[in-house]
Amino acid sequence: MSEARVKIVATLGPASGSVDGITALLRAGADVVRVNGAHAPAERLAGVVRRVRAAGRRVGREVAVLLDLPGVKLRCGRLPDGRLVLRTGDVVGLARGTGRGPGPVVPVPAAVLAAARPGREVLFADGTVAARVVDVRGGVARARVEAGGELRERAGVHVRGARHRGVVVTALDLALARAGVAAGVDAVAVSFVRGPHDLDRVRRELTRAGRVPLLVAKLERLEAVEALDAVLEACDGVMVARGDLGLEAGPERVPGLQKRILEAASRHGRFAITATQMLESMTTAVRPTRAEASDVANAVFDGSDAVMLSGETAVGAHPATVVETMDRILVAAEADPHCPYAGDPRIPGPAADPRRPDRLVVRTAVRLATEAAAAAVVVFTRGGHSARRIAKERPRAPVYAYAPDLGVMRGLLLSWGVRPRHLPARRSTDETIRAVLASLRREEGLSRGDRVVLAMGGAEDPAGTTSLVKLLTL
Repeated sequence: MSEARVKIVATLGPASGSVDGITALLRAGADVVRVNGAHAPAERLAGVVRRVRAAGRRVGREVAVLLDLPGVKLRCGRLPDGRLVLRTGDVVGLARGTGRGPGPVVPVPAAVLAAARPGREVLFADGTVAARVVDVRGGVARARVEAGGELRERAGVHVRGARHRGVVVTALDLALARAGVAAGVDAVAVSFVRGPHDLDRVRRELTRAGRVPLLVAKLERLEAVEALDAVLEACDGVMVARGDLGLEAGPERVPGLQKRILEAASRHGRFAITATQMLESMTTAVRPTRAEASDVANAVFDGSDAVMLSGETAVGAHPATVVETMDRILVAAEADPHCPYAGDPRIPGPAADPRRPDRLVVRTAVRLATEAAAAAVVVFTRGGHSARRIAKERPRAPVYAYAPDLGVMRGLLLSWGVRPRHLPARRSTDETIRAVLASLRREEGLSRGDRVVLAMGGAEDPAGTTSLVKLLTL
């Protein structure tokens, strides 16, 4: 497992998808593997999860699997020769078909034409090619190219500032999510979320399927940011998906939006993943740029629970080296005085709520650990909620979370600083405490005389909420 408290999510792909490749990622420090649903058909998911579990057995630990649903990605249609070179200043037509006009024509989906308005910017291929709409006549939008380049067929297309209508969670997304649940994934990321209703739809569907893994809201649209509090209440965690968010809002706004989202996630007690182009140059290079190292460190300072690698590990030349580099940057950032821990006002902790006494108990446990200079904060959790909230309080002491369910245990690998452990449920509180203390001495290397703060619910408590805090000495 990564020595860093911020967790590392590594995307699988041709460069890393074998058992050997996954094993190398885990040994390098990856805590979670991401499966990109855009490139993983439903019938292959079970095989991917089996390979991940096999790699986990090789390294002697559990590994979480995050399935990323593809969502609605608008793409250009087919082009003559499969490509089209657009030069700055050219006027290009945007139409449903491949009809020819006085200049080049790019076939686009109906949603793009419906959103096209004079003055709006149209971005192709993740923004590498850009044009601005001049006028719309007879079902064809004309746009002047402002940033030229080569456009390949099936490239993504986005109209900045548009609110696209239609279903966000597609039938394909739901089928993939059901297949992921059957295969045993631990978390599902929902793409292009607009509001809490999109997450509610996935949750209802998976409830019918028999199991709801952690739901991650990918924040790629300004609509979701505008409804941020409601979205956070409907999910277990969020992903700052900076690629599509940058297309939507403009790259100049992404740093501020990242801070806003991470702060809100802290207040709501939700884990947050920062993603996209974190070590992009290492797709081919063996060392990161200074700007990339600063970007990763700032994600730590902003309060990320996890950082994600995409193409760097999926198709890069040396995936394990990228993970090792990420781990070193995280460890250095966490040792820096700018890294916030419990009591630092720069990162707000979860809001206290008198109606939720378990949240007050969690905050008390972290404060007690700080004042007692405890060697560890230990939580016995049935569903993972208390462990995730302890993580958002950012204690300096290591957090050990003991869970009776392996799925809950793996899901906690997405939370900052949590070291999840499997412990079958005991019949009484005293039995649970004895088992945890024995594990800390035997497996975690704590010594006689070390202080430990324990937070848990009573075994006899039918609500299963965290209601007990103990300060123990080994």
